Amino acid sequence: MHSPQTYREAARAKGVPEHAIELALSLALPQAELTGTDEDGGILVGRYGGLPSLPEGVEWNSGLDFVASVDCAALPPDACNLPLPRDGHLLFFAARTDPDGLALMENSRSVIHVPAGAPTTERPVPDDQEYFPALDQHPLYARTFPSLPSSADDAVLLHPEISDLYFEHDLEYLDQRSRQWEVSLYLGGYAYSPQDPPIMGSSPEDEKGGWVLLAQAQLDMPDDPGFTACVFWIIQRDELAAGNFAAAGLVSISYH
Repeated sequence: MHSPQTYREAARAKGVPEHAIELALSLALPQAELTGTDEDGGILVGRYGGLPSLPEGVEWNSGLDFVASVDCAALPPDACNLPLPRDGHLLFFAARTDPDGLALMENSRSVIHVPAGAPTTERPVPDDQEYFPALDQHPLYARTFPSLPSSADDAVLLHPEISDLYFEHDLEYLDQRSRQWEVSLYLGGYAYSPQDPPIMGSSPEDEKGGWVLLAQAQLDMPDDPGFTACVFWIIQRDELAAGNFAAAGLVSISYH
């Protein structure tokens, strides 16, 4: 959503009662939307596509494509709901091939934190990489918006009283967020998925081990024209707090 007020106005116009509106807004989490334009006050925070710059001894997983680099120091402290590093760069890698179901790829080296000041060199695409070229490069500008869970998210499904109101008033469809294909990368917040959200929960106490959404992107699939890979980088909350990005997992869904 653009703001709680715009959500309230849209919900009231649909006749949604105030208690349902307030319930939905109580679930909202801050989420950073990173796009290629600085419209609406976007802050330059990184780069999409191109080739990654990595320290000596840090390898690029040759099964993955480089997606984006985010300058943690450039992100506003309240950009999202996660304890991200305050400096250095987060580099995100993902596959642009058809995934085998909704499988979690753990310890995939899909997220790398490069500490501030670390000497780096730009790496070419690995020799054994797929034939896909590097993603087209453009700058990334960040804006922070409240995000709401979908009706399939644990924040809704695990609570019958919330779920009933969500379905009765179509609360998730009143979220006037940007269209997914207009956003190069999401940080934090809730997952927006063409199918059920990836296997993770919405709180550190849930039965799914405290997995949270670190980032999300959509990628064209060169070997399957017309299909898109929706990729999610997820991590357990305690591993994120410890800065252990080697523990991040990668989940991918393809859709037409």
